[in-house]
Amino acid sequence: MRTVKHPHDRENLAYYLQGLIDNKYTLDQVSRITGYTKSHLCVLKGRFKKKGEKVLINGHKGMKPKNTVPDDVKKKIIDTYRTDFDGVNFHFFRKALNDYYDIHYSYRTIYTVLTEAGIDSPEKHNKPKKDKVHRPRYRRDSAGDLIQIDATPYQWFLWCGDTSYYTLHGAIDDAEEKLTGLCMTENECSYGYYDILEQTIDRHGLMFDIYSDRSAIFCVSPKDKDKLTIQEQLAGVHEKRTQWQQILDKLRIKQILAWSPQAKGRVERMWRTLQGRLPWYFKHYKIKTIQAANDFLKTKYIDIFNNEFGIVAKKAAVWRKPPANYKDFICSKFERTTDNSGVISFQGYKFSISAPDIAKKKIELCIYKDGMKALVDGIFYPVTLRDNLQDGIGETMSTSLKNIIYEYMLTDCKKICA
Repeated sequence: MRTVKHPHDRENLAYYLQGLIDNKYTLDQVSRITGYTKSHLCVLKGRFKKKGEKVLINGHKGMKPKNTVPDDVKKKIIDTYRTDFDGVNFHFFRKALNDYYDIHYSYRTIYTVLTEAGIDSPEKHNKPKKDKVHRPRYRRDSAGDLIQIDATPYQWFLWCGDTSYYTLHGAIDDAEEKLTGLCMTENECSYGYYDILEQTIDRHGLMFDIYSDRSAIFCVSPKDKDKLTIQEQLAGVHEKRTQWQQILDKLRIKQILAWSPQAKGRVERMWRTLQGRLPWYFKHYKIKTIQAANDFLKTKYIDIFNNEFGIVAKKAAVWRKPPANYKDFICSKFERTTDNSGVISFQGYKFSISAPDIAKKKIELCIYKDGMKALVDGIFYPVTLRDNLQDGIGETMSTSLKNIIYEYMLTDCKKICA
């Protein structure tokens, strides 16, 4: 037979305790009515007999807990979020309060203060996802075994009124979930990927595999793979390869191409984190140019990110030692033939090669992320621009070689890198 539970009567506890003292009720009866155990009722009975009803008054009633957030601090937390962190997730906001504002409270406390003020978390999910969850790919066991790379356009400098989208290129280690390189450019381009590849090698060494999407920088479309030039056919090339693929071949790095964003989920989650945090750092440090952003990313933010999100790999790292001249490989190469005076034409402009016996000679024009060189008979020679670069009629551009490098390697992910 099921026991019937009666509601407890604790409001009249003094009456029942007096009844126990007067032997009007038994301990069993009062315990069933009030919900207190018999042993506790015996303690209350003794105290009540000595001091009366004041023993039943809670001495802490009306007092604020010691860990209550003062009203002025609450106001500062709310105002700070609305002024400088609007749209930022609460976890990062709590970290910033701790690191930059000398306000130290738990995440739950910060969450309560903000939600009571009517501020909802930007990561709040009202409806559960109905789509089938994509099964994650197993993480590699060792650092240096696999690097994921990608790029994303975003409005990084909204804080200063710059509404333009700039592209951030990034590389992350699959085993340790640590950033190995970051580079910002105006658009997604070969230059950005060359930069993060060099950063990774400089910091750690050569990786075994690189995981990327199927943009035109990384691979040739299937319909164009067999469209080889006469020179490529004579050289024994079986299928057309992009400049990026040729670099990986020389460094003995295996290329893995993803079929969907979900396949490279770790780098996609990295973008979510960076888009939620980097704009605040740029505002905090008054960064509003690509050059200043790159200096900050390479010297400070990579370490900030890795210290917070990096994990320990299951096995020891397997980074490989790069060749001493590996930077000579990380460039875009284009075959040209000099004229009688040792001059070549590239993108409609004339360049002279500072090499002996250069007339009517086949050379390779090598475009690096910070300049140009000419490879002649296995030796690098400097390249000189003979004409002023122009952007439109009568508008003279900067003669810096970096500009021509950037403009040529610019891609919208639909063009094939020639």
